Amino acid sequence: MDVDDKKNINIYTSLLEKYGEDYRALDWGSKESQELRFKILAEIGLNSGDSVLDVGCGLADFYSWIKNNVDGINYSGLDITPEMIDKSKKRFPKIEFKQGTIHDENISNQNFDFIFASGIFVFRKKEPLSYMKKTIKKMYDISIKGVAFNSLSHFSPNKSKNEFYADPSEIFQYCMSISSKVILRHDYHLSDFTIYLYKDISS
Repeated sequence: MDVDDKKNINIYTSLLEKYGEDYRALDWGSKESQELRFKILAEIGLNSGDSVLDVGCGLADFYSWIKNNVDGINYSGLDITPEMIDKSKKRFPKIEFKQGTIHDENISNQNFDFIFASGIFVFRKKEPLSYMKKTIKKMYDISIKGVAFNSLSHFSPNKSKNEFYADPSEIFQYCMSISSKVILRHDYHLSDFTIYLYKDISS
């Protein structure tokens, strides 16, 4: 576990203690903006019967959104913060949740139709771009159909000095080096972008 991992655990543990089971515990500005991001992520092509890994699942709010919008999803949640996993297991005791990161060996040996990540890069400080690319590649490698992730955008009109803002064009180019089937969404929020990275079956 690196310094940023420990930092993220501390940040989200403190937010959870402060706000409880609330969107603010995940550092979202509003419930509406959180759910908008869920909707955009799912538009990668999530369908009934798909298996899903939610990286950085937090309180499993994405699962709550999915079960109200897409039937028959086989969902699994993964988060680095132990308290988040504990809360998620209590909220949804029949769902599989694991504490750890996408880079853990026991996770890397599994496969899922779609892998999602929402808001997981925001507090990375040590070589955040390198970490982001490494994580995208890992998610892609263990996906069957594809990956959808979001990030704060370099083009945001209101930046915080404590948060990481990725250049969407640079991330898009990196994703194109992995697969020929990539979509960049920068049409739903001024400060945010989402990328769909589809599995290139020719590779």
